[in-house]
Amino acid sequence: MNAAQLLQDSLSPNQAARESATQQLEAAARDNFHGYLHTLAAELANEGQDLNVRYAAGLAFKNAIAARDSINQPQLTERWLSLPDSATAPLKQSVLSTLGSPQHRAGAVAATCVSAIAAIELPVNKWPELIPQLLEFVGNQENQGLRVSTLQAVGFICEVIDPEILSAKSNEILTAVVQGARKEEPSHEVQHAAIQALLNSLEFIRDNFEREGERNYIMQVVCEATQSPAVTVQVGAFECLVRIMHLYYEKMDFYMERALFGLTIMGMRHHEEPVALQAIEFWSTVCEEEIELSQAAMEAYDMGEQPVYESKGFAKAALPDILPVLLELLCQQEEDDDEDDWTKSMAAGCCLELLANNVGNDIVQPVVPFVEAGITQSEWQKREAAVMAFGSILDGPDPEVLAPLVTQALGALIGMMQSDPSLPVRDTVAWTLSKICENMLQVIDPNVHLRNLITALVIGLNASPRTCNSCCAALNSLVVQISGEADPLGDDVPTSAMSEYYSGILKELMPIAERPTNHANSRSAAYQTIAVFLGASANDTLPVVQEVAVAMLARQEALLGMQNQLVGMDDRNNWNDMQINLCVVLQSFIRRSPSLAAPFADRIMTNLLGLIQASGKHAGVLEDAFATVGGLATALEAGFGKYMEHFTPFLFSALASFEDWQVAQAAVYVGSDIARAVNEGLIPYAERLMVALIDLLRSPVVQRQVKPNAITTIGEVALAIGGGFRPYLETTMSILSQAGSTSANPGDEAMIDFVQTMRESIVDAFIGIMNGVKDSDVTAMQPYVQGIMGFLKTCWQDEDRTDSFSTASLGLIGDFAEAYKGSIRDELLQDWVQQAISWGRTRSGNKRAKTNAAYAQNAIKNASK
Repeated sequence: MNAAQLLQDSLSPNQAARESATQQLEAAARDNFHGYLHTLAAELANEGQDLNVRYAAGLAFKNAIAARDSINQPQLTERWLSLPDSATAPLKQSVLSTLGSPQHRAGAVAATCVSAIAAIELPVNKWPELIPQLLEFVGNQENQGLRVSTLQAVGFICEVIDPEILSAKSNEILTAVVQGARKEEPSHEVQHAAIQALLNSLEFIRDNFEREGERNYIMQVVCEATQSPAVTVQVGAFECLVRIMHLYYEKMDFYMERALFGLTIMGMRHHEEPVALQAIEFWSTVCEEEIELSQAAMEAYDMGEQPVYESKGFAKAALPDILPVLLELLCQQEEDDDEDDWTKSMAAGCCLELLANNVGNDIVQPVVPFVEAGITQSEWQKREAAVMAFGSILDGPDPEVLAPLVTQALGALIGMMQSDPSLPVRDTVAWTLSKICENMLQVIDPNVHLRNLITALVIGLNASPRTCNSCCAALNSLVVQISGEADPLGDDVPTSAMSEYYSGILKELMPIAERPTNHANSRSAAYQTIAVFLGASANDTLPVVQEVAVAMLARQEALLGMQNQLVGMDDRNNWNDMQINLCVVLQSFIRRSPSLAAPFADRIMTNLLGLIQASGKHAGVLEDAFATVGGLATALEAGFGKYMEHFTPFLFSALASFEDWQVAQAAVYVGSDIARAVNEGLIPYAERLMVALIDLLRSPVVQRQVKPNAITTIGEVALAIGGGFRPYLETTMSILSQAGSTSANPGDEAMIDFVQTMRESIVDAFIGIMNGVKDSDVTAMQPYVQGIMGFLKTCWQDEDRTDSFSTASLGLIGDFAEAYKGSIRDELLQDWVQQAISWGRTRSGNKRAKTNAAYAQNAIKNASK
């Protein structure tokens, strides 16, 4: 193959050329992996080659051994480690030699290749000479490019490698990095690379940070770097301070008093925006840490414990100094600011919100004069900043402190929404009104404010897309909080204060939902608001609700008719987006009034089957189409049976989509919905459904988060078909036994959460199976009781067990005691069972847990007679 040409084409703006090149490169990797890597490494190291080709070669090399996610990495790791040392040694030497390339972009991509190899080899005690060699490169004062690329490689390695693997070399690595980051370093490029490496290694050097002397030196170097004449170095230094505050907040007292306070306030006023943004981010991070610590402390006190760490109140102490700077920055908007850009004024607004959430009532008094002075100014920047400041403090202070201010300001804000000449001001007013509707609804008097407020919000729907989004959010909060959650039967909500506005609001939303484009997500916001209004509708608005739902069905049919006219991915993505939104609206309609939806069931189901067929296995479309099918099944119950023959082929196909886990997950969910709806009507399809669910559970490919839901669905199937579940009982129990043996290593939080979720699902499945088969053969489950009780005992000994598991397991124990009585007496009278019941009756705050504990205790008492 002509590697250089293929690599060039892989970067081509021409989609066909790019895809063809990518496919040929992938085929080369499959056919001769070592030869493929050798070619890429040679092109990367070739100083005479075009820089774009060299960069593409490095990127392809890295992607061949480093996956974007942890799911696929083991396969790539195994493929690399299967190569003999005689094959990998020249590859490693080649990428190492490229670190010193005079073309810095080639050296930078070589750094990613070095770190990718290191991430594979260092954990298995290979390539021991790498770190000493890199440290030697860092000290090479003759080659600046080599030092820069090597520091990048060191930073990447520290980011991806477990610190324990490099613990023996951590001091040398830190020394080399900090040496390059010092103010005495003559090269700003090297200093910047060293600062970035330090940023990537801040978790790696946790032990060093524990030692005061080393910590002081690191902090001195970083603080001095914030004063560098090079902007890139300053930005990197402030990024380090942000990360240090996040990781080591509890050790920051000394440095806040001596340096950080003054440095960051100066940084916030810096004329270079990237520097100012990082300095603002520092105080946002302080607030985030202190909010989290305060919440953790409250939880600890509620449980009668002492918190591990408490907030040191840095933000509160600094409030008189940082607040004026933030308010000043709020006024620094420009006419041509793009809403997608992150500017100083936007960052200041975000920081102000966090500050209000952190310090609470203390922020109100100093902000009010700024709002009062700015809201009447002729310059739009000052009016917008005043409104932004007001909206930013609405979450954090006590509502009773804010209520008089909001009441006083509401009329002015509504007036500005309708008549202010500046679009940015109206945008911010709409956002502030949405915050008021979300957090301070109690100040909105329906008899005084509601009509004018809704009028202003409806006007805002047709302003900018951003204003439309805020107005939609405000309307959502209004209708949900004023109307309340409508009962599915609709008997308890004859009318609401929002009813008279339904027709007008929905009439304005419908054209926005019909827009051909979804600029700034405004079309989706309109659909979401329509869905919320349908779901919260009172009885007297149901004719309008039905009219909207019928219009949505017609729109869906029109879109289905257009599918053959779609040209290119943009058209297809737009079509998919509209279909997803239509499904969301239809789900809301079906949930709100099953009786109203029932006459349209054939039409809805016909559309959904057409949509599923036309979706091209697009995960987002299938998820919402299946969710709508599930909602319809729940509404129709046994009446859904007539659609089973037509729908189940799509269901079984989706359950077999092991590599497309979102599709498989959606199919699992709808399988549960249908089982609960049709009950015995599931029997003709039960065998294929059980085979599909068991295959999914056995698959090593499907992502693990699908499996707990599949287990729960098995319980739903058992409950639905009753005695018809007997043929699947033995296989199911074997599968659940294997699933129940899944364990997690201490410290692996993601795996611990997964194991707990699995255990909840397994208990739910046992309950479903028990209650499903007992009416036809109560003895069917008895051979498995001892094993199940052993599983429950193991889980109860785990301090990480969830309340959901504990509650459900008490109900299962009660079911066993009631069904099998004295024949399982030994299992029921074990100490752990009594401890579990005691937890449910006395220590759990969960009403259902108390009920299940009492049920289990009584059943055991009766079984012992």
